[in-house]
Amino acid sequence: MTVWIALLRAVNLGRRNKVPMAALVERLAEAGLPGARTHLQSGNVLLRTDQEIGPIIQTVLRTDFGLSEPVMIRSHARLREILAANPFPEAAAERPTLVRVIFLAERPAAERVERLEEHDDIRVRDREVYLDYRTGVHGNPVNSAMVARRLAVHGTERNWATLTKLAELAEAM
Repeated sequence: MTVWIALLRAVNLGRRNKVPMAALVERLAEAGLPGARTHLQSGNVLLRTDQEIGPIIQTVLRTDFGLSEPVMIRSHARLREILAANPFPEAAAERPTLVRVIFLAERPAAERVERLEEHDDIRVRDREVYLDYRTGVHGNPVNSAMVARRLAVHGTERNWATLTKLAELAEAM
């Protein structure tokens, strides 16, 4: 069986899009995905299954929580590749909360990627965008909203510390 990591977009942001993780796990089990685990309250779900999980998770989010947001899904093997491909390894070691990866819903157009990569602190690899926020996230003009606009693709961002923890949790499943 494959271990999957589902990254939910725009959940539990302040008062918006509340999705209690325990309730999500319960609803996923009822929908045919037992054994789900979550990490943090920001929509990180780990599952071990051979089923196609995307449509099931999206249906649960829509039906039970009233959300219609994309869900980015990567296998544990793919997450390991993403971690290994980090173009900012020294920064990730020094500042794991300031190095981020945006997981895109689809591959962006090549001409949009080329223009975006004119920034020294952004690199796009397949359906992932690596960002080095260097001095801080808040107020930085180079951010996930800007990336989404320029690439015209939805995504969800996770910091390096969270990603390494997700890989560790996936390894134990």
